[in-house]
Amino acid sequence: MSDSGTIRVMIVDDIVDTRDQLEKLLFFEKDIEVIAKAGTGREAIALDREQHPDVILMDINMPDMDGITATEAILRQSPAAQVIMMSVQGETDYLRRAMLAGAREFLTKPISADDLYKSIRHVHKLAATRPRTTAAVAATGERSPANLGRIIAVFSPKGGVGTSVVAANLAVTIRQQTGKKVALVDANVVFGDLSVILNLRSAKTIIDLAQRVEELDRDLLFDVLVTHTSQVKVLLAPPDPQRGELVSADHLRAILEALRQEFDYVVVDTPASFQDRTLAVLDMASRIVTLMTLEMHCIRNIKLFLEVADLLEYAREKVVLVLNKASNRTGIRAEEVEKNIQRKLVLQIGDAAQEVTFSINQGVPLVMSKPTHQFTRDLRVLARELTATLPVARAVGAPDTTPQVAEKPPGFLTRLMKR
Repeated sequence: MSDSGTIRVMIVDDIVDTRDQLEKLLFFEKDIEVIAKAGTGREAIALDREQHPDVILMDINMPDMDGITATEAILRQSPAAQVIMMSVQGETDYLRRAMLAGAREFLTKPISADDLYKSIRHVHKLAATRPRTTAAVAATGERSPANLGRIIAVFSPKGGVGTSVVAANLAVTIRQQTGKKVALVDANVVFGDLSVILNLRSAKTIIDLAQRVEELDRDLLFDVLVTHTSQVKVLLAPPDPQRGELVSADHLRAILEALRQEFDYVVVDTPASFQDRTLAVLDMASRIVTLMTLEMHCIRNIKLFLEVADLLEYAREKVVLVLNKASNRTGIRAEEVEKNIQRKLVLQIGDAAQEVTFSINQGVPLVMSKPTHQFTRDLRVLARELTATLPVARAVGAPDTTPQVAEKPPGFLTRLMKR
């Protein structure tokens, strides 16, 4: 950034009209100045060396050198540069290649003025955050290992059992009961629902952290988190599946580790799968709130998951089995299920289908809109159970049972085959 505070931009596109049009769009923005224009990737590399722009608008398809190659070369000589990739193609492959090359944003042509302004200011603000890796945060001792926040994963091996609803309401309840700092993460990065359930809108999502994971620090973290009215800080999933696919298991590990440094409790909504991303969350979690319903296919999946959890050597107390949508109208009794799976249910959450649907449509968690409802009372019991067994501060010398993050654990099948 220049001394005057202006964001210095270079436009790279092989079409003259496109370069001129982008320059016109930026002309009246007082905090943005176009300092260079290039028609080829090679020209862009040379101009970057001379002009040192803050932000580079880079077309992905150019004849002599494509935008991917040019971006990689520019970032080797100017690591602080922020590249926004542009393309008429919006396919996942283009997006993935752009991000792997080091681009911070991806805009599909034609680009609206608002999207252009927001993207330039956003990537520049991210660059201005103090670069500090997650490992560096831990090394400074902001939180000792004994005082790291506790990660609570809400999971089910069967979709449609209410994990997102329970995760959102649980995070709010823990905040209400303890007054501690609580974060809520939508780790269902492909089809996340928390933005709808909590009626939250933000241009910043988990993808913004994944793209800058090597520079992840407190400032960047809080710039992306969204504050719910309950004072729970929420990390939303990307708005489209293509972007969500760019979030890897390693990204999630680094993000959750950073959140543990800043929050007392981190509640994570997980998808119903055994993909690496889900497994990364389950490995790091201090407790896995495992939801089930009284349906035969769900009970079967729960039994299989419990067997897998044993193979992965999860402690029995780590898996907290909870019956959701509990009802006596299914023809199956909870006691029969406990006998079949040889595991006790920690809690039953009463069926509140209509009320939950209404709360989702209103964008207000049921524990806030109906504080005396049976669903709310059940969530309070669950929150008390979790926070009682997961204190955020322990006596000096007490053993630390918080799972540690492996540098890069092997895949799910590989781990099972080694047993």
